Amino acid sequence: MRTIHVSNLAIFLSLAACQSGGGGAGTDSDGETAGTGTSMGTSNGDPTDGGGDCPSDAQFFETSVWTPILSKTCITCHNPEGLAKDTRMVLLAEGEEGWLEANFAAAKEVALDDEGGTLILLLKPTNQHPDMHKGGMVVTPDTEAYDALAQFVARSQGTFSCTGPDGEGAAGCDEGGAGVRRVRRLSHVEYNRTLAAVLGAPTELGLGFAADTVVQGYTNNAGALVVSGLLADQYRDAAEKVADLIVADLPARLGCDPVADGEETCAHDFIARFGKQVYRRPLTADEQARYETLWKEAAAIEKFDGGIRWTIAAMLQSPGFLYRTELGEHAGEGIYELTPYELASELSYLIVGGPPDSQLMAAADDGTLKDPDVLRMHATRLLASADADATLHRFVDEWLHIDRLRTVPRDATLYPELTPQIREAMLGETHRFVGDVYRGGGSLAELLTANYSFMTDELASYYGVEAGAGEPDPAGFKRAEAASAAGLLTHGAVMTTHALPTSSSPIHRGKLVRERLLCQDMPPPPPALDTSPPPVDPGLSTRERYTQHSADATCAGCHSRIDPIGFGFEHYDAIGRTRTMDGVHAIDATGEVLLTDNTNGPFDGADELAQLLAGSPNVEACYTLQWARYAVGSAAGSELKCVQDDLTAAFVEAEGRLDSLVLALVGTRFFRERGGAPSPGGDPTTGEDPTTGGEMTTGEETTTSGGSTTGEPQPGPMTSPGIDVQITQDSKWEQGECNSVTVSNTTNAPIVWQVAIAMQGTIQNAWNAKYTQDATHFVWTGEPYNAEVAAQGTTSFGFCILY
Repeated sequence: MRTIHVSNLAIFLSLAACQSGGGGAGTDSDGETAGTGTSMGTSNGDPTDGGGDCPSDAQFFETSVWTPILSKTCITCHNPEGLAKDTRMVLLAEGEEGWLEANFAAAKEVALDDEGGTLILLLKPTNQHPDMHKGGMVVTPDTEAYDALAQFVARSQGTFSCTGPDGEGAAGCDEGGAGVRRVRRLSHVEYNRTLAAVLGAPTELGLGFAADTVVQGYTNNAGALVVSGLLADQYRDAAEKVADLIVADLPARLGCDPVADGEETCAHDFIARFGKQVYRRPLTADEQARYETLWKEAAAIEKFDGGIRWTIAAMLQSPGFLYRTELGEHAGEGIYELTPYELASELSYLIVGGPPDSQLMAAADDGTLKDPDVLRMHATRLLASADADATLHRFVDEWLHIDRLRTVPRDATLYPELTPQIREAMLGETHRFVGDVYRGGGSLAELLTANYSFMTDELASYYGVEAGAGEPDPAGFKRAEAASAAGLLTHGAVMTTHALPTSSSPIHRGKLVRERLLCQDMPPPPPALDTSPPPVDPGLSTRERYTQHSADATCAGCHSRIDPIGFGFEHYDAIGRTRTMDGVHAIDATGEVLLTDNTNGPFDGADELAQLLAGSPNVEACYTLQWARYAVGSAAGSELKCVQDDLTAAFVEAEGRLDSLVLALVGTRFFRERGGAPSPGGDPTTGEDPTTGGEMTTGEETTTSGGSTTGEPQPGPMTSPGIDVQITQDSKWEQGECNSVTVSNTTNAPIVWQVAIAMQGTIQNAWNAKYTQDATHFVWTGEPYNAEVAAQGTTSFGFCILY
């Protein structure tokens, strides 16, 4: 049976190896990053006088480049006293005479310098310049900051038009707010919950997988969720384990009798029923036929149960299970309406982090889920379910980085009280508190200023507060009065995570507020700089040590923004307990928030800081952005622009009510529709691939041609003498495709094979082969283990390509 395992593994792992974004996320129909200014038309004219809704170059610089980027990130080094004082871009602080005009001129000079095609203002801050950037990567590609810099470059070079196809309105959506067409891989958390639904029991199979990539703190970024060779192997192993579990209990799961009903009839019924559960939609006729063929081949060797086992294993490695689509059906004028089944998955994974339940699937089956009122009704229903708590907890854990609490190191000699049980109780406290505020219709302000929490008696004793009254929940948590009125920020989980092994840390805590509540990302320290914390000195308080540390001009640019906030938490030690003294030193917890739009001000202690943050439009906007990044699964500013304004308006109108954001998102066009050009080779009237009805193709066999990026026939592959090649297009989307290739030796002697396939594009993933590329072909050769094909033998390889 290993023959069946190997041959079908080549097919189905190739399906799993497709990249989640499909090349579609954040790209336009030509495959260029939308909104990056790479082809922006003509200049808008006078750089000092904007017209209509189009800001002038100077206005755009002030609002979109200076305020959010240069004044928050770059000026820390690019100032007359900083590390970059000898570069061409030296910036003046706000308030200095002529600061705005000087800074505009300095930035424009750099924007005009391309050094033979190298765009300095884009490549330096992203650390992609050949000479690198001494400050490291301070701007991430495919973010709103990068898009703003790219537009400023285009404006400076006279190639930008607000009304052009790539002007101000260009973003990761259409002008009406429809989102980006794409497929996205399930995160490991989503995979586990989906597998648990299939098994009918909890499972932790996905928790041992190669870790999901973290983007801006979140592990569900669609563009980062790709399938490596290691992860493909882990998917295969998990799929076979699950198949074994199901087959061990097959009579109870089969839903038919192979003896009474006939094996083929029973297999047909099981594949249709199980396939709908796994794919979260009915199987297409082609998919049904393909799995039935697989079952027959396997059953001929391993009988009925063995055929079912391999069919289950194949389904659990297929794109239909591992990915969820947001492609839609073409509704005309470049708009794609998500299908009811796509809406069901989108809504369910958003709120409960797992597959649609029976009620959602019923609404998808009868099509009523496309009604916005029905969609909102199901959203409200899911929000009220206990399963929604786990998704809320995951967001809070990743937003505030307290997912690290279990593993952050602490000196056991200094802090023996911080046991694993106390760490778990801290997480339980935060989860119950956030859930209580959320379910009670509470606001962001309450989250930040509440004077109560939920503790076990042991945790209350640890904090030194009175135990709560009333009945505890099953885990022993009761509502209790907290030591302060600073809400979430002073929870033990937050204070312990953002501290050092032997002491508190104004840097860690100030950086948390600056980045996660004000959305001002701080640049990394300059290279070769000693970033170790100031040594512990019993003769100095923590504040004195850090004040001394940040007096260095090299450090002051950043630390002046971080440390004064972090000092406000000095009444909390390294393990989240309150204190009145720092060793023998009285605590000075005064501080100040600086360099924000409307949150600046002094404070004394965490309570006053919390009040300052709770009343801040900056914090409201940042919380909305953080939630949108998590909910949409994107870090691209160009995409989030399409929905963030609507979410912020709804959040403000609801007076910061936490649960308002979910229903606001569900009510947008962004949630229900996608925009984009028809897929290559698709029907010109519907934009759908004619072989799939708009769904991803999965395993459709092609001829031995090398595929096409234009819908036109391409020359067949060139091969070594005696070698035949069959290319199977496993999946296809707007900007790319995945293929598996079977290489057959038709002779009676071994052959070292080579295959040249006529295609153009960028290989995103490849397995079981190596390649070189010329102007028209990819030339593939085997790895050491399959470079030689035995007489009359076969081998296989696969790849995913972006056009």
